[in-house]
Amino acid sequence: MEFKITEVRIFKINKRGALLGYANIVINNCFTVKGIRILENEKTGRFVAMPARRLPGEKRAYKDLCHPLNQEVRTLITKEIFDAYDKLAEE
Repeated sequence: MEFKITEVRIFKINKRGALLGYANIVINNCFTVKGIRILENEKTGRFVAMPARRLPGEKRAYKDLCHPLNQEVRTLITKEIFDAYDKLAEE
């Protein structure tokens, strides 16, 4: 089965620190990932962070709830999210 992102929804917010907004994606019209964070900082530029949960008893430790298993998929997800984000910014 080919991996294809069939829908991207962007939720822009007023910039708070590095956070620019959130994205939800649908994969192959059958699986959704919600709460992907869209971030930007001076050191690395724009990037996306997968949904994560704080580990109990830890101040700054998080564990991803889901994540791409290879760089090719990560690149595709990032490109699709930034394309949708930029298109929304133009409107």
